[in-house]
Amino acid sequence: MGRGSGLGSEEIRVYDEVVDDVAAASLGRSRMVDGRRIELSVEELARLVDAEADGSL
Repeated sequence: MGRGSGLGSEEIRVYDEVVDDVAAASLGRSRMVDGRRIELSVEELARLVDAEADGSL
């Protein structure tokens, strides 16, 4: 059964976006609601989390 079997074009588009988001997550990227992307390195994310935890953010 292929990926497109029984799926409409909107379902395929959503599926493709989800697959892209899963792949992007491993690179520290995330899709915002309006389609823009957020890209952070692991180090940048760690600094933000630390800053929020100690109240300096």
